[in-house]
This record gives sequence, structure tokens and C-alpha cells, in this order.
Amino acid sequence: MVNSETTKHLKDKKISTTSATFGLLRKGLISHLGIKRAKAFLLRYGWNLGVENANEVLQSSVNLEEMISKGESLRLPTGELLQMVSKRTLQTNADGEVVYIHATGKWIDSFEAKEHLKNYGLSNSPVCHILAGLASGFTTMITKRKVFLKEIKCRAMGHDECCYDMRLEEEWQDDSEMLEEISLYKESSFIDELNLVYAKLMDQKNYIEKVSTFHETLTASKLSEGDSIEELIRMISHSLEIPVTIEDLNFQTRFFAGIQPDTYDILNEDFSNYISRIKNEKLQSSTYTNTFIIRGELHNRLVTPIVVQNQSIGYMTFIYTDQTIDLQKDLMLVQQGAISVANYLLTEKASMKEVDNLRGYFLEQLLLKQYFSVSHIINRGHSMGFDLKEPFYIATLQFSSDQRDANNSDFRARVIQSITRYLILQNYQILITQFENQIVMLLPKVKELKLKLENILDFLNHQFQEVIFRIGLSNESDSIENNSGSLEESQIVLRTNNQDPIVFFENAGMIGSLINSNNMSIIRRKAQKELQPILQLKEVKRNELLKTMYIFLMNGGNLQQSISELSLSLSGLLYRISKIEKLLNKELRNPKNAYELLIMLDALKVLGDIDVS
Repeated sequence: MVNSETTKHLKDKKISTTSATFGLLRKGLISHLGIKRAKAFLLRYGWNLGVENANEVLQSSVNLEEMISKGESLRLPTGELLQMVSKRTLQTNADGEVVYIHATGKWIDSFEAKEHLKNYGLSNSPVCHILAGLASGFTTMITKRKVFLKEIKCRAMGHDECCYDMRLEEEWQDDSEMLEEISLYKESSFIDELNLVYAKLMDQKNYIEKVSTFHETLTASKLSEGDSIEELIRMISHSLEIPVTIEDLNFQTRFFAGIQPDTYDILNEDFSNYISRIKNEKLQSSTYTNTFIIRGELHNRLVTPIVVQNQSIGYMTFIYTDQTIDLQKDLMLVQQGAISVANYLLTEKASMKEVDNLRGYFLEQLLLKQYFSVSHIINRGHSMGFDLKEPFYIATLQFSSDQRDANNSDFRARVIQSITRYLILQNYQILITQFENQIVMLLPKVKELKLKLENILDFLNHQFQEVIFRIGLSNESDSIENNSGSLEESQIVLRTNNQDPIVFFENAGMIGSLINSNNMSIIRRKAQKELQPILQLKEVKRNELLKTMYIFLMNGGNLQQSISELSLSLSGLLYRISKIEKLLNKELRNPKNAYELLIMLDALKVLGDIDVS
């Protein structure tokens, strides 16, 4: 169970790219739904956010006027607070029911206007649909009257400010333009619209390129709607009457066609023996950047890389059981086959780009607990192909480099893109996003998870050779409500073990094992309370005393070893020890005190609260 203090701390965190993510989401919606349907989607999304905010406000004991005033500081989906100013007229009857409300005002620095200008330039109409829906939904819930807000000026249109007019629904009867906008609120639900977006993106996975150089049958054919990459491989195999396989970068088979499974297993063992042999001979990976021939004991193979956006993501292989066949004659065929697969994957990747953006934002919402209810977010997960009731892990991807700046948003975006591209052929769907200047992943539990993570790291190390990548993995979880704790577990374990490329929280040392998502806040509060006299000192003095105490305790109170490590004189060390004992009112040479203080220092070190290195 997550402590309320931890939850508040997590909600207060900022995500560096959330506004940009919204911009991409909005751009994708307009591209795939059209302006009107995208507007309806965003209006209703904002309305739902407003309703959620209103439900929280309604639980307080403030009066109607004060509750409405809280609408000027609602939390936006970007994690920021809404900034707006307004002038309002409110009238109620003897029973306290609202009979009239009218307001005018403006939004300060609208993120919607900013993202629209960045992606599209000037607009012919207002674009702050989420903000309009947010205010409308909030005020409607608070007043128990249908209230709608109309944006009358917008910075995306070239105006100086984003201004609005708010009225009761019946007060808009003479405004045909606003009546049409109000009707958009009454269409299908937000979830229905989200499902529609996902369905439309998935429907674009249609193969549009003709495999013209293979055969006359292929020349006149293309994949029909709903077919998959497996069907493409079967079509190529059938057209050429050659068994065809698709392998990932580790030569693990993903699809094959044109050969019986039993026969394929025998030939694949022959192939694996060949791969093991050439790896033992330290054949350079650069060999695999061009088409090459493998001659096994039982069969031959013609292999060529599948290249998407200048990066190899796997291999296409033609299999020949007749080892007398001249493979050179099929060289262009296998290359064209790989190009066809790459084109398919590129088309699929383009159509799925908005889905990836949705998934990234979805994970951000999970980590920040920006959802109305657990059942609601689980249903959204189902619409994206994830069963959040099944076990999963939270992983943090850590990276460092002495040769380049790896700590920037652009680099993190490139890494995420590379991981997404690599997983195209892995049949393993994950959620991945940038969060708090890190890359965070939600990994469904699968067999051989460690092997999958090792393969991801191998791929990243090949793509970014000057960067060191490491993965910290939380304990297994089946509750999305504990994501904040799982995230901290994945970060803690990287601090407890700074050597291994993949670190599992379940394999953490003594301190890591003592600290888990259920007791982090308790341990932190206990340690901070005991060490408060030192922690409250100025930074330089605080760090000096903490490091001295840590080194002294780690050396079991040995003065000479501590002097050597701290580069202090004996008198200097004794002075600091005396100062520490006076502040804490504890003798450091007392075994019980020493043990407890060392545990506390280690705990705060693992939690990232102090640096005693």
C-alpha cells in the first residue's frame, strides 16, 4: 500500500515532455480522425477531467462561490496547474440552486495553443478544446446546471490572448456555431473515441507495396486488409517455392513458411551449430550487414538483413535443402524480399507511431496516478492490448557515457525509438516513456524475461557504442496502484548494485532486501528523524559529517583506516567524531549505536537521499 505522503510526492513530480507528448497526440488525432472528430475527442476528454476535478472539490465543505473559484486552479493533464483569470456573475434562488451564471476570462499560456502553433502554425479557429471542456465539465458538476464555455480569442489564431465566454446551455440558443460545438459533447464516450482511434491506427497495417520482381502472381497481388507479416512471408514462400524465415538479430526465429515444423527443427539445429561455430571464431558483426551464404551440414541458407531507417532489425533467410543449387541466382530475390518486409514494417511503424505516443502517455498517467479509477484505467489498458491485472515489472533504464551527453531529452527519445524498433520482431509489447529524465518501462511478465532484457541491452550497446546501459527491475507486481513503489524499487536496485547490467530487486543485498515499496517511507522517516541534527546543517557541513560518520562506521571504528580514506589528521577526525556524537547524542563506538546508524546511512544512500561516496 502506497503511503499518502509518497503518493503526494509522486503527483507533484513533473514530466519534461508531457506537453510535447500531448502535441503529438493531438497531431495524430487530427491526422487520423479529422479536425471535427479530434475536436470532439478533446472536448470530451477535457470534460471528463473537469468532472474528476469537480468530484474532488465537492468533497470539501466550502460554499458554492468558493468551489467555483477553485476552477481557476485545476490540474491539467500535463501535470501543471491551470492558470486563468475571470470575471463572473452568479445568481442563486432561495434554495441555493443556480439560476444564472455568466463569466468571461482568459487562460494564461495555453499549452494547446502553443503545441498547435508548433505543429501546424496559425489556425482559422480556436484550438483550446481540452481547456474549454475542462472548465465546462467542472462548472457543470459544481453548479448542477449545464454550463458550456466558448473560446472567443485564441493565440493559435494570432490573437494576443486566449479568451472565453461561459454561459448556461440555454443562453447559447442564438449562437448556431456554439450549438454545433455543444452537440460534440453529446456524441460517443471518450473511451469509445479512444477505441476508435486505436482501431483506425491498427487498420492501417495493410501492405501497400507489390512484390513486383518475384513472380507474375506477386506482381498482381498485394496484402488485403487484416493480413499480417506472417501472411507476407507465406506469400513470398509460395510465390518462389522456397522456404522462408524471419529471424531477429540473435538469429532467433520469429516466423517461417514453406516447410514442415519437424523438418524445420532439424535444419534449425544445423543452422544453430553453424552460428555457434562462427561466433567462436569471433566473426565480426559487420559481416552481417550484407547478404551472405551459410552452408550447413544438412542445408544451405541465403541470409540478408532487414533494414528499417538505416538500422538492421533482423534477417530474412531462404532455405535450400538441395545443396547443389546455385544460391547466387536468388541473391536479388532475397534482397527484394527483405526490402518488402522492411517496407511493410515501416508502413506498420508509421501507422503505429500515434499508438506508441498514446502508450507512452498512458504509462505516464499510470506512474502519476492520473486516472479516475482503477477499473477505468484497466479498461483503457485492454484497448491498447495490455492486461494490467496480469503480473508485470517496472524497469528503469540507466545510461551513462564519458564521450557524449546522454542526459538529454533528444537522446532519450532516440533510445526509446531504437527499443521500439527492435521489439517489432520480438512479439513482446511493452509500455515505455520518458519520466523524470529517465526511461521507464512497464514489462509484462513472460518466460525468459532476463534473456529478452539481455537482448535489448545487446542491441542498444551495438547502436550506441559509446554509452553504457543498465536496467533495474522491480519486484513482480499485479497492482497498478503500487507503480510508484515499483518504480522506486527499480531505481533503488541500481544504486545498490552499480556493476551488473541487469539488476533484479529480488536479488538485492541486505539493505535492498530490507527496503521495499511497502516500507520505503517508514524507513526514510525513521532515518531522517534520527539523523535530523546533522541533516539540517548547511550542505557542505552536513555532507562532511555524514561522510565522516559513514567511513568511520564502515571501518568498524578503526581510526587509521578512516584517516587514510578521509585524508584527515587524527585530531581532525576526532574533532568530527566528537561533533557527530554531540549532535546525535550517541556514542559511535557503541556497537548497538554503530549498527543502527550504519543501517540508517545505508538506507538513505540506497534511497538516493544522501551521497556519502
